[in-house]
Amino acid sequence: MKVSPELMQFLGSLVAILAVAGLAWWLKLGGTPQLSSDREAQAAAIEAIDGFESVETAVDANGNGAILRDRSGCLLLLKRHGNKLAGRLLTHSATGRIDKGQLVVDSGERRFGLVILTIDHAQSWADRINGVRSERDA
Repeated sequence: MKVSPELMQFLGSLVAILAVAGLAWWLKLGGTPQLSSDREAQAAAIEAIDGFESVETAVDANGNGAILRDRSGCLLLLKRHGNKLAGRLLTHSATGRIDKGQLVVDSGERRFGLVILTIDHAQSWADRINGVRSERDA
């Protein structure tokens, strides 16, 4: 039986792809980050913004993000971005609102997008986010 070179190349490529995928799975590469505690959110905040020391933290019920406050009142928003967590300090352009019991945060940065968090005391956090805006306007 004669096998065509194209078929051999296809099979060889397929084996190589499966081998690389298996290696990535075995090394646990490319996982989805989940925040399961305040401590994990605080560690992610320090990675996002060097020296950020949280005094209050609210982690999304699904672990997809968090919002944190430091002693000076600065707010840091964390969200999942691919297989990492991205963070932004919220400025006067940020807005917060409640929709269906969830906190919806617009960081004011188009590329960061909206972040929806299922957290306790969502209205309190929305008021703080909107307070950043009014402090600047005062």
